[in-house]
Amino acid sequence: MPWEKNFDIDEALDSAALVFSKKGFEATSIADLVNGMGINRGSLYATFGNKHALYKTVLTRFVDKNQAQTLAALRAINDPVAAISALFEAVLTQSVQGQEMKGNLIITTAMEFPSHEEDIQAIAKSALVALESFFHEMIEAGKALSDIPQSTDTDRAARALVAMTVGFRVLARGAYDADALRVGKASALSIIGL
Repeated sequence: MPWEKNFDIDEALDSAALVFSKKGFEATSIADLVNGMGINRGSLYATFGNKHALYKTVLTRFVDKNQAQTLAALRAINDPVAAISALFEAVLTQSVQGQEMKGNLIITTAMEFPSHEEDIQAIAKSALVALESFFHEMIEAGKALSDIPQSTDTDRAARALVAMTVGFRVLARGAYDADALRVGKASALSIIGL
């Protein structure tokens, strides 16, 4: 009798993303994944392959689903400064509500960057480039509307905002409380002259 899946693949991938976000790739064991995903070891291997293949699937899905949707929603805000502010506010809100430990898999991957193989590094780099492009676009739009000073160096500011976003998400995992994160948000906005 052929093997059949008796679990929801999307739910299993969401659960795997949560496990990887909390523990990172290196510290996550197959037992952690089996327990977190609610499937047996044979199902994990038969459906997703090895841990690396599962991680690549989960990370790609996170970038395509979570990051792309988030950036699209932010781009839909007609005020570029408000869009940048909303990104930092979302991280702050997630941390206050205890959701940040569900994490951002891109940040978790970036924190372990040297340990990952080239295919995983490439996905993480492309996600960070997409974030930088978002900031670049918003800064240019803000300058066109005179909401951001013309003297702002768009390329440097966009890169600095990416660095601030990564740091903000790392600190939001518990090292900083909400008040300290609000100061961080204000510092991020000062990069674009606000």
